[in-house]
Amino acid sequence: MNPSPFDALAETCATLLDVYVRWAKQRGLSANEFFVLYQIGRHGSATPKEIGEEWHLPKQTVSFVCRQLAEKGWLRTEADPHDKRSKRLFLSEAGASRTLPMVAALHALETQTAELFGLEKLNQLIKQLQHLQLVFTQQAEWNHGNQSNR
Repeated sequence: MNPSPFDALAETCATLLDVYVRWAKQRGLSANEFFVLYQIGRHGSATPKEIGEEWHLPKQTVSFVCRQLAEKGWLRTEADPHDKRSKRLFLSEAGASRTLPMVAALHALETQTAELFGLEKLNQLIKQLQHLQLVFTQQAEWNHGNQSNR
């Protein structure tokens, strides 16, 4: 079977994500630790559910990583005022001193990369990828529905 353009797209997306993973490892973090800290550092707080949904991580993985980061003293939790069954995660003082400079450095790297690539080109690429994702999702759901009716 000949390679599909989706093969190249998937490989490119995986390679791009790997840049973040290697960047995190250079700073002594696993990919999942990085995803959790980055999410909280960028937004000020997050629930485990929000982190899992944003980064497509299983609930068990998020819980395990958050527990590890709390044991290191990098995270603190508070009851979510909107949902008493849920906890909001915040950076502790130690977590903030480790995470916020990292988030700022990554933001600077992303900004520099966007400028070198071309901000307008990047925005167009994002719009095109979002549209492709929508069309692909619709087709996958439509095809799944047709196959289950057979």
